[in-house]
Amino acid sequence: MNKMGVIFMLKKVLLILLLVFSIISFNSPVYAENSLKAAFIRGDDLWIKIGDREKRITAGAYVRYPKWSFDGHWIAYLKRGDSPDNGELWLHNIKINKHFKVKSNITRDFQWSPRENKIGFLKGKDLFVLNTGSSFLGNQVAVNIENFSWLPDGKGLLTSSKESEKPNSNILLSKVLLGRHKPLTKHFYTVPVEENELYISTSQFKWSHDYKWFSFLMVPTASLSADGNMLCILSSDGKIFKRVDEMLNYEEWFQWGPAKNTLGYISGAGREALKNKQLKTVSVPEFHGVVYTPKGFADRDFAWKNNEILYASRSRESDLVDVSERPLPSIFEVSKNQVQVTFPSKKEGDFAPEFVNRSLIWVRTDREKANVFVSRNAGEEVWISDITLGTWYYEKWHWDEVLDLYQDFGVKRS
Repeated sequence: MNKMGVIFMLKKVLLILLLVFSIISFNSPVYAENSLKAAFIRGDDLWIKIGDREKRITAGAYVRYPKWSFDGHWIAYLKRGDSPDNGELWLHNIKINKHFKVKSNITRDFQWSPRENKIGFLKGKDLFVLNTGSSFLGNQVAVNIENFSWLPDGKGLLTSSKESEKPNSNILLSKVLLGRHKPLTKHFYTVPVEENELYISTSQFKWSHDYKWFSFLMVPTASLSADGNMLCILSSDGKIFKRVDEMLNYEEWFQWGPAKNTLGYISGAGREALKNKQLKTVSVPEFHGVVYTPKGFADRDFAWKNNEILYASRSRESDLVDVSERPLPSIFEVSKNQVQVTFPSKKEGDFAPEFVNRSLIWVRTDREKANVFVSRNAGEEVWISDITLGTWYYEKWHWDEVLDLYQDFGVKRS
């Protein structure tokens, strides 16, 4: 082989090595260690973005509710089903670029374990757990379940169920402990329901940073739930139970502080997100409350920046006038002082703030298109363009349908 041939072969080998390295790098958790990482929907298909690199995961599917596993190696998602809130549950393994169908007619409330690549999901009122290290069928672990969340140690699940079929019957909270043999169900706490109340279910459960408290919503029948649900806090030993406030049935609207036993939430009855929606915090065990929303404004999403500062998606209060005249929000940094930090045009609004890897991330939309923005170097820029619009209901936009940001807490919380 002459000299030119040798050079050509070396270039070819180098090109192949670079291509292999780029593929490995994209799928490697090491590459993503300090990068922003998102699963999102564009054109109804699932995509991922790691740092500044995008990758399409499905083609010609109708995908919603992408959710990262605790280690960022898996994404669970729903394909189109019989209604917007259920569908075929699928899992995608990023490292091997392979999809696995789990079951059909699964609700959107599926959850990854905080410590292992196990996922819990409801089919009707039957609760299943699937271990990705074994099969992709899932094992039934409980029946007649209204809702559930993983226990912080990942060794079991906390579930809610009704004491009887009567709407005013009590709500039973139980722990389903998973082991090598049959799951063991232990009653944990009975949530009292008064004779004139119609609470039939709960939301999922959210744990404080030290796992000594958890919060959840008591959810009434569907027509009543659209206008008000009861936010509750219960100590992990079952000794202290408190009904805190009334709010809408949006689980992203209540969140614990990152390292403080303070629960943030958006309160207010009435299904309109434009009126009577206040950002509040309550600390435990004192149950001391603070209101942050100024008079005449409505807070429509929020996130914690640290233990003392929150971000709020805020607009002026308004009646449900013509859609084009309804105010759209911008984001404020909220503490003792409140400062506007994003500045969309009059025809755009900023929703779903999250603070990830020391960066503020949010969705900006003009109701016809949506982009994901990130704050960098005291400015803002588009990080992901043209994501599918989330649905909206009385001005509450559901961005969890089309976007999930990966957050590595060491142990990912529920």
